[in-house]
Amino acid sequence: MDTNGNAETTTRSAQHVCRSGEGVDVGAIGLGIKVRLTGADTGGAYSLFEYIVPPGLGGPPTHIHSREDELFTCVQGRVRVVLDGVEHVLGQGDSLLMPRGVPHVFSNPFEEETRIVAVVSPPGLENYYRELSELPPGPRDMALVAQVMARHGLSLQR
Repeated sequence: MDTNGNAETTTRSAQHVCRSGEGVDVGAIGLGIKVRLTGADTGGAYSLFEYIVPPGLGGPPTHIHSREDELFTCVQGRVRVVLDGVEHVLGQGDSLLMPRGVPHVFSNPFEEETRIVAVVSPPGLENYYRELSELPPGPRDMALVAQVMARHGLSLQR
């Protein structure tokens, strides 16, 4: 009971400690992708990822998320992000919000590995990455990638 005599409702969320290097690896399209928290872990609030981007990686093609907002925080190295035609270079500790519906692409044209922590809301992008990681190895079949993207509310920017 609260001080007014009303029944209190307490919402508890599970606590999660994500140690460095932990997470389910669903690396795809040349990236190391670790799913650190899923929507199930956060009560449907967001998903949390760590991207490991090797030096010189061109990254995914320019694309649009119809469902999710993404918040990138660069935690190691530097990353180049083109968001709606505007180039941003994020260094360690820098963050960039990429709203849904806005075309974007990221890459690591630099000489050191880049690590990004990405908060994605609402959650669900982990399902896209899992499906991408199950595609046959070898050169990217962009027609197949586009089909996977469409199933998860993403599209290639042409």
